[in-house]
Amino acid sequence: MENAIITKGRLESSRRIILDEDIPDMGDSFEIIILRRNPAAKVRPARKAGTLKGMIHMKDDFDEPLEDFKEYME
Repeated sequence: MENAIITKGRLESSRRIILDEDIPDMGDSFEIIILRRNPAAKVRPARKAGTLKGMIHMKDDFDEPLEDFKEYME
């Protein structure tokens, strides 16, 4: 029967892992699986609706044809 122990830690070097908690004695041979979290996902704060309100403005003639493309519009 196989047992699984899930814990967190950090990889200090290619030969050293620092665990956040102790694990029980599992004998002299066991397998370690390392999962890496995406650090960018953790750093990004949650978005809040309305934070740019009043900071984006469009001119009244936004929908008017541009002079540069007049020859293509004919």
